[in-house]
Order: sequence, then C-alpha cells, then structure tokens
Amino acid sequence: MTRWLFGVSLLLMATPAMAQDEEQVAPLMDAFWVRRTVVVQPRLHPLARRFELVGMVGVIPNDPFVVYVPLSIRFGYHLTDHWGLELGFAYNLQIDTDLRDYLEANDAQLRARIRDRQQLRGGASLSYAPIYGKLAVGRHVIHLDGFVLGGAGVVRTEEVAQTNLAAATRPDFHLGLGIRLFLGRRWLLRLEFRQYLYLRPEDRDGGGGGLGFPSEISLGGGVLLGGG
Repeated sequence: MTRWLFGVSLLLMATPAMAQDEEQVAPLMDAFWVRRTVVVQPRLHPLARRFELVGMVGVIPNDPFVVYVPLSIRFGYHLTDHWGLELGFAYNLQIDTDLRDYLEANDAQLRARIRDRQQLRGGASLSYAPIYGKLAVGRHVIHLDGFVLGGAGVVRTEEVAQTNLAAATRPDFHLGLGIRLFLGRRWLLRLEFRQYLYLRPEDRDGGGGGLGFPSEISLGGGVLLGGG
C-alpha cells in the first residue's frame, strides 16, 4: 500500500513538469517541421547569377498562306533562381503554303492576299520560374524547371509588291511559357511556346493594318555560363 501511494505521488509531481516541457518543445517542433516541408533539398542546378545562351528552331503555323520557321538566339542573365532577364533575336524562314498556290492556280480573279511577311524579330523578356523538380525516366533522373515570361520588342516585315506593302518595323509584344531540362551542370534543353501580338503595317493606299497574333512553338539547346 505504501509503495502504491509513493508511485502515485511521483506521477502527480511529474505531470506539471512534463506539460511545461511540452510547451517549450512544441514551438521548436513546429519550426522544425515547417522548415522540413519548405526546404526539400538544395537545387542540383542553380541558376542565380548565371548566364544562359540558347539556340532554338521553331514553327509559326497560324498564317493560312505562309508558314514561318524561326531560327532564334536567346541570351539571358538569371538574377536569382526564379527571376531572369533575356534578349532574343530571330530570323524567319518562309514557306508558302499549298493553299495560296491552289487559289492562285484555280481562280484568276481570286488573289491570295498576304497581309505581310515577318522577316526579323527582336526583343527583351522578363522571366519567372516558380517550378523546379525532377523526373525519373528509367534509371535516369532528369531535373527540370518551368517558367513564364513576357516582354516587348520589334518585328521587321518585308516589302510585298502583290499587296502594295512597303517594308516596315513595327512594335511587338509577347507572352510565353516553357520548360528547361538540365543535362548536367551546364547543358540544357528548352521547350517553349510564345504568343506574339504586333501592329501590322498599312499598305501605300492606307489599307491593311490591324493586329497580328502569331503563335510560336520552339525547341533548342543551350549552355549555362558563370556562377555555379
């Protein structure tokens, strides 16, 4: 009986001390678990304070009479792992579609009207990459990030004698999104979609004009320089 009373007394005395210890430990545990959920692991391929040089080839398919194949060079600087600045230049190869040839060959009174021909494009972009992760492909693990971008520049259009259009340089705006696949510490692949908006040139008679909405899908390879 005496031993039983002694054991109960020790338990009652220990209970306030245990409660006090839990109150002190709880904030530390909360902070520990918050850090564990936010910081999973360091980036294997950091971008901060590094340059990115990329060469790309794409397609702009949404003109009914001309398909463009842009050959692009893009050079950027990553301010942080998430934010970056980029300059880009593209030269467009032009392929006339079969629709234009068919219309001109089968109806002498119907002329396929090409509103302009986009020859060169250049501009600057601000990019933001909120997504970083990895993908298992067989026994290989590929690291990647996803980004969005937006910016402005100019587009140079050629002279089109058929529709009495003179060569012109017009303001150009774009929004886009893409994915980088890292192939090591420096090399990468880049897949990107861009939606452009620009002011079409007017012809010599004051006609034409309006807005153009070319959509570009491009793929390329690049290298990261500096930093690391």
